[in-house]
Amino acid sequence: MSANGLAPLTELEAINEVLATGSESPISTLEDNIVIDASLAMNTLRATSVEVQTQGWNFNTLESLSITPDQSGEVRLPRNTLRVDTVGESAAMNCVQRGLRLFNKTDNTYVFTAPVIVDMVEGLDFEDMPSSARMYITIKAARKYQDRYFGDPNTHSYTLQDELQARSAMMQEELDSTDPNMLTGSQFVQKLRVRS
Repeated sequence: MSANGLAPLTELEAINEVLATGSESPISTLEDNIVIDASLAMNTLRATSVEVQTQGWNFNTLESLSITPDQSGEVRLPRNTLRVDTVGESAAMNCVQRGLRLFNKTDNTYVFTAPVIVDMVEGLDFEDMPSSARMYITIKAARKYQDRYFGDPNTHSYTLQDELQARSAMMQEELDSTDPNMLTGSQFVQKLRVRS
């Protein structure tokens, strides 16, 4: 294996790509004292990343995760939790995320007496995502950046078609990584299997 091959976009490269759509100068660091344009580009990229990742993908979803309540009986969620849903043995509980805690709407309490099983969508750092997700988020962010700060949708460096192609590539990777099976993976077939 060659160590000199192409590597996926870094967050810095993605921000520079967003800046390039507005003919702005690239930056060389993500330090706190970056210029305003770079700060706007970085914020747009990160907000777009949260938006895309909140949908939940195979790469950022933990399934059937058991979370044990702390000493006060509260279920504390990781700081990067974007979405959570009770599943399995805990599916009957109607729980929602409130801040970084799980709230039991069924019993109107933050207190749990046993571990809770959840599917959790995590917000990952840019470099922890697959390359297809990085490209899609970068293109989507670049289009938003141009719309918000330059206002002329006819001057996009990236077109809607570019964005749709990048999303399609990410969706294909999602399908490849989940190995869906029409015969065993559909909800209808799952219900039939439970009945038998």
